[in-house]
Order: sequence, then C-alpha cells, then structure tokens
Amino acid sequence: MDERTTPSPTPAEDAEGVGRAADAPDTGRDADTPGADDRGAMKRPRRRRVLTWVAVGFAVAVIVALALPGFSVTQPGYYRRYPALAKRMDHWATSTHSRIKCTECHVNPGVEEFLVFAAKAVPAFYSQLITGPSSTNLLGPPERQACQRCHTAYRTVSPAGDLLIPHKAHVQVLNMDCVACHKNLVHTPNRRGFNRPEMETCLECHDGDKASDKCVDCHTRKQTPDSHDRKDWLQTHGRMAETQDCAECHDWTPKYCEECHKKRPPSHVGNWKKGHGPEAKKRGDGCLVCHDKKFCEECH
Repeated sequence: MDERTTPSPTPAEDAEGVGRAADAPDTGRDADTPGADDRGAMKRPRRRRVLTWVAVGFAVAVIVALALPGFSVTQPGYYRRYPALAKRMDHWATSTHSRIKCTECHVNPGVEEFLVFAAKAVPAFYSQLITGPSSTNLLGPPERQACQRCHTAYRTVSPAGDLLIPHKAHVQVLNMDCVACHKNLVHTPNRRGFNRPEMETCLECHDGDKASDKCVDCHTRKQTPDSHDRKDWLQTHGRMAETQDCAECHDWTPKYCEECHKKRPPSHVGNWKKGHGPEAKKRGDGCLVCHDKKFCEECH
C-alpha cells in the first residue's frame, strides 16, 4: 500500500461522523462570517462616539448659553434697549467715563462680585429677549469700591481751586459712598449742562445743623459781603441787585429770590386792601419790587 494514500474510514467511523454532524446546530453561515457577538462588539465603540459628541455638543451649548449673556451685559450697547436708559447712555457717551465699561463702575471688584452679577445677568438677558426690555435696571449705583479702582487719591480742592473738598473726611471718617454727592454724575447732566455735584446736594448735609453751612468752610473765593451784614440789608438789597450780579453766589438755586418774595409781607394782613394806601405812599417805588404799575391800575 502506498503510504501517501489516505485510508478509507471504517463503517464505525462513518456512523460516528454522521452523528456529530446531526448534533451540530446549523448556523447558516460560513466560518468567516461575523456572528451576533462580533456585530455587537463593533456597534459599542460607535455608540460611545455618538454619546461623546452629544455630550460635547450639550456642554458647548450650555457654555454659550451662559457666556452670551455674560458678554452681552458688559457691552454699553446692550443697555440702550432699555427705555429708561437709552438717553442716559447718550450722556455717558459724551462724558469723561465713555472709555470705561459699564461693569467697571457698576460691579464691585473681585471674582465673587462678578459671579453674583453674572447670575443676575443670565435671566435678565433671556427675559428681555422673550418679553422685551423691562423698566428694571440690571445695574445699580456704583459703590465706593468700584470708584476707587481709578480714583485712588483723596482730592482736597476742586479742579478750579474755588472749593475745599475734604474727600478723605467724607470717605474714611464719615464712610460715605461717592454717589451720595456725585449722583447722576455721568448719565444725567445737571441744569448747567455739565456733570458735577450741585450745591443743592451739598446743602442736604451742610444745613448748619448736621454740618457747617458757613461759606468760608467750603468756598475759597466767596466770602459773605459786608453789605449783607448791614441791618437795613433786607430793605436795600433790591437796589443793590441792580448794580451787582447776585447770581455770582446765588446761582446754585434758580429761584433763590422767590424763597422770600413769594411770601406775603407781614404788613399784608387784616384790612390791608383798604388800608394799604398810606403805606404805599410812604414806600413809593418799593412796592414795585413785587408789583408792577399795571397791578395798581387794575383797581385804581
């Protein structure tokens, strides 16, 4: 027998092979075709990639949703949308503070303060997108800490040199906020057309009781004239007003004359309408301080 010839299986071996073939399940595939386990293993990395991209997209959307309001509310143009602020922003644009961002004045220094402001900014930003700008101002008045970012020196005299202003006493001793005196400094010009504290504000404290009201305590160039100390000053000041500029000292209030002249004189009581003739002859033109000639002609 040739050694290279494969011997034929015996009948017993044929029967055993047939039995094994009958017991083996029919998978309906070749040995090289991937099974269910293989396909599942291939899908898992693909699913992880999809979930990763979804998570990244969601994270980016959240970051943009939070960062957009935080960026927008730091821009001056954002506040022009609010009806009450549009004109105030125009005044800001022409002021010396126009190069300074809103948040540098209206948000105190520090990360914590900015995060608190940002937490308020997010709902305010989306609220005005949905319902329109409200009358509520997101920014509050500047506090002293914000002002002192730039204003580090305590000025003792006004730039013109005509006023003594002990800022250190007001800030450190009295613990006052800057806006107590410098209210509406940037966003609302006063009646003179420029931004600086007015004397009416000073007199809220300098009333002679809470703080001194002596002119020389604040004014370096305005002393009380000697004529104002004369006993007959009330009777003669009308004539003096014709030759002197009273507004040089008194223009801090536009109606300073009316404070007295709108009050009825002590003589104008009782039967004054019938008995004023003799007094009028005595005073002569003095009546014309309040009354013109047409006033008399209405009755005479």
